[in-house]
This record gives sequence, C-alpha cells and structure tokens, in this order.
Amino acid sequence: MLKEKLLDFSGHLTDLLPLEKTEISNLFEKPKNKDHGHTSLPVFRFSKTLKKAPPVLAKEVAEQIINKKIDGVKEVQAVGGFINITWTNGYILENFKEFINEEKLGYNDSGKGRKLIIDYSSPNVAKPMHVGHLRATIIGQAIRNLAQTQGFEVIGLNHLGDWGVQFGKLAWAYKKWGSEYDFKNDSFNSLYSLYVRFHKEVEEHPEYEKEGAAAFKRLEEGDEELHKIWKEFIDISMAQYQKTWDRLGVKHDLVKGESFYADPRKLDHVVDLLEKKELLEESEGAWVVHLDEKRPPCLIKKSDGASLYATRDIASALYRMQDLECDVNLYVVGSEQKLHFSQLFSVLEKMDYPWAKDCHHVAFGMYRFKNVGKMSSRKGQVIRLDDVLDKATEMVLERINSKNPDLKNKDDVAEIVGVGAVVFNDLLNDRVKDVEFDWEKVTDFEGDSGPYVQYSAVRCKSLLRKAKEKLKKDSFDFAVTLSEKAEIDLMNLMMDYPNILSNSYKTFKPNYLASFLLEVSRAFSSFYNKCPILSIEDKALMESRLALVSATLKVLEEGLKVLNITSPEEM
Repeated sequence: MLKEKLLDFSGHLTDLLPLEKTEISNLFEKPKNKDHGHTSLPVFRFSKTLKKAPPVLAKEVAEQIINKKIDGVKEVQAVGGFINITWTNGYILENFKEFINEEKLGYNDSGKGRKLIIDYSSPNVAKPMHVGHLRATIIGQAIRNLAQTQGFEVIGLNHLGDWGVQFGKLAWAYKKWGSEYDFKNDSFNSLYSLYVRFHKEVEEHPEYEKEGAAAFKRLEEGDEELHKIWKEFIDISMAQYQKTWDRLGVKHDLVKGESFYADPRKLDHVVDLLEKKELLEESEGAWVVHLDEKRPPCLIKKSDGASLYATRDIASALYRMQDLECDVNLYVVGSEQKLHFSQLFSVLEKMDYPWAKDCHHVAFGMYRFKNVGKMSSRKGQVIRLDDVLDKATEMVLERINSKNPDLKNKDDVAEIVGVGAVVFNDLLNDRVKDVEFDWEKVTDFEGDSGPYVQYSAVRCKSLLRKAKEKLKKDSFDFAVTLSEKAEIDLMNLMMDYPNILSNSYKTFKPNYLASFLLEVSRAFSSFYNKCPILSIEDKALMESRLALVSATLKVLEEGLKVLNITSPEEM
C-alpha cells in the first residue's frame, strides 16, 4: 500500500494506540504469509504501556477497526500480536494506478539537498581488472543509482591506484625491457606482461628492487622522463578499463587517483593538522596516531619521512567532505580493508570532524571459483573480468541457438543477457558474504537469475506488441477493476517498490532490490498462467490485464535499470 495511504489509515488509529499517525504508519510491515492479508501492524511495543498481552491487544484493536468501517478495508484479523489487514480490490487498484503513474517510479526526496560521493571500481594502473573488481564496480554503481532514487546529488568517484613504489619499478622495467614488447599494437597486455616479468626477475635479481625504489624516488622528485612514462601507463590502462566499464554501463563523474593526494602540500597539511591536535606520536622512528588496545596505531609517516596509504586517505577524506562539500562519503572496497577504514574513520573522529560519522566502508566478500586458487597479479594468475563476461555471453548464445535459433541480432542479445546475468548474480547475493560463482546458475533462464527477470520483461513486451496489433492501440488502461488473486497479489507486491529502493539504499544492499525483481517475475508468471489475456472475449477485462502487463514491464525495467541491467526486446 502507498505510504501516503497508510498515513491516512493510521490517522484512524491514534485514538486506539498511544502514538502519532506518522509513527504508527512506520510500523506497518508486509506479512510473511500471503494468506495473512496485504499489510500487518505488530502491537508488541504497546503491550507494556497499555498493560495488555499482545494477542489480547491485537484482538481488541482489530475489533475497533472493524467497527470504524474505514473505506478500503475489506477484512481485519488478529493473529498473535499482529493485526492483519486485507484491502478491497477497488482500493488496491486505486492505489496501484496512483503508484504506477508516478513520473519517477519509486523515487523519494529523502536525500534532496544533500551531496553523496561514492568511491567504486578504482583499479590499479597496469593491472587488468579481475573478477575481484567486478564486485567493487557493480555494487558501487548500483548503490550510486539507488542514492539517486533517494534524491541525492551523487558524485561517482574513481580513486585510481596510480601511485606508489611499484610505478618506479615498472618505469625502470620499461626502460630496461620495454623494447621487447609490442606496446604499439597491444599496449595494455604488454604493460601487464612487463609488470609480471619484473616480479619474476626480482626472485633471481633482488637488486632490481633497489633500482625500482630509486626510480620512484626520482619520479616523486619530478623527473620529467619518468613522469612522461608514468603518465603513459595511466593512459594505456584507462583506455583498457573504459572498454570494460562501457560493457557494464558503469560511469564515473570524477577521476582522482592516489597521485592527486600524494601532493606534498596536501600530505604536509594532514601532518600539520594532526600535530596541532596533538595526535601524532613517535614510534620506532615513525609517526603514528594511537587508537585503542584492540587496534594497532595508524601509521602516518615512515621513519624515512615517506607518507603512507592512510595519510593519503585522510587527505582524500578532507578533499571529499570539505573541498567538494559532500554530506555522505562511501568507500566500496573489499572486506579485507576493514581494519584500514576503521583506523581511518577513528583518526577523523579524533580530529574532531563531525562528518566522520557520515563516512562509510561499504564492504563486500570475495568471489569463489571452483578449482581456482588465490589470485595473484604479480604472478599473472588472475581471472580477468572481461574473460568472465565473454564466457557468460558465449554460454547465453549457446542457449539462444538451441532454443531460439532464428532470433535476430543474436550476438547483441547474448551480450545484453550475458553481462546482465553476471551483474545480477553478484547483486542477488548479500554483499558482505563470499560468493561462489556457478556458471550454470548464473546463466539459467528459469532459475533465480538475471536472464529469468530479463525474460519476464521480454514476455511483457511480446504480449504488448501482439495486443497492439490485435486492438490497434498503443497504450492500455484499467477499464474494469481486477479481482483475481493472482492480479491482486501482483499489484500489491509491486507497490512495495518504493520501500525496496529505500531499504536497499539505507543498508547499501542492492540484493533487496534484486530479490524483489525475482518476486515480481514469479508473481507475473503466476498471473500469466492463471489469467488469460489475449484469448478472452471481454475486451474491457483484456485491456485491464494488458494495463497490468504494461505496469509490470515498467517496474521490471526500472528496477533492472537501478541495478544497471537492460532487457532486450526479444530473447
């Protein structure tokens, strides 16, 4: 039921329960059992105040609601400590029409006037984006999209890994062995091969480590030749990454690599601030900020005076929250960085920045592939992200060839469905958990998968195309009130879409939205199987059911769009 309607209904309950109507309306929830009505109000929190057992209180309040004869209420039942309410079919349809005709379906303005910055994807220059980057990339993009549905002004940030001693090593390797690789025709693979080679050579020639470190020191000091080489590495890498981001539909508004924060002026400013607040302490020649007994101190400067990851991240937080004037700062980074971000946010709190509480580490688990060991970029043992997308696309194409060999634009459809399958499979899982990657499950057209949701949308499109030819109409409306259970269940489910968007954003968990789209797809399948559409004689009923098909398509496509997935016209 629409939030505004629940608020109106709650106004009838203020004389029965000791809360304002706004507070009462926030208590309503969806019954776990569909047979228990359309919405449910738990009364446990009132039990102590009103000195009545929850089942007794629920029964009394239910009886009083019935006596009030409120418009739209069909049935009220007390079950344990819950009041279960069933709405009339006409009331549901009235609400549904209002919901589905919203200009921005499911959007709200809770974040209006606030700016959110989200750091996602952020690969390391010279290394291919591997399957581990998939989670950082698509979880980040989905949360970015979710934040926009809540009215935030959003900045998508690519915090590129483009600084550190490894670039001195790579530049030294490029000058020594670069001529042996085809940088003209295969620049990125040549760059990565050079990276792997350096680390193999070091095993026999450990002195190369010192050469690489010395080269990085010269790069830091402004060596023009090395700076030119380093910049070329970034350009080569970004061109390669952009191809992958384009396949995934991923966009960034701002690219600020680690090198941006490695500016001595920014780092010196961080150190000065920490010194003024008397937070810096010397420890074995290095400078640290002590936190508590449970966590090691946060290392700010090494004994040789060099800055560290934490120093640059403090500078980054200051830039995001002060220079860019953001209100919320999100870091979509793997769970293995939990300690780092715990230290970072604690240091910011110790620096007395009130906005530290609005900095969040959006952690995620790892991917697990059967028969594949731990990935290592240095050894060249990585599962490349593009290889995963390619394989998913190939598997989908095989299914299309076996089931619908005459389909036009098969390659394009396979790309849309294959990439969507990989994205949906990731987002369907709770981000904090590790994910086992099962190829058959990922590309299944009938299971809990992206292709199943996409196929539901495609089935809607097919029905609407056929109806347009049959009825010579471009759009359909609810000519009569729908009354079949499958119809009502589908409408009532879809009206939960705004709450799903809101909860997905608040928890930074896109899996709520992905699971919801699966529910809608199943409910649509039930409606499709139980309620004939194009074969019935009653034209008014046919049009109402087609309007419901059109509404289902809108919810599925809008929801998929938030997850950064599209649906083809045919499959």
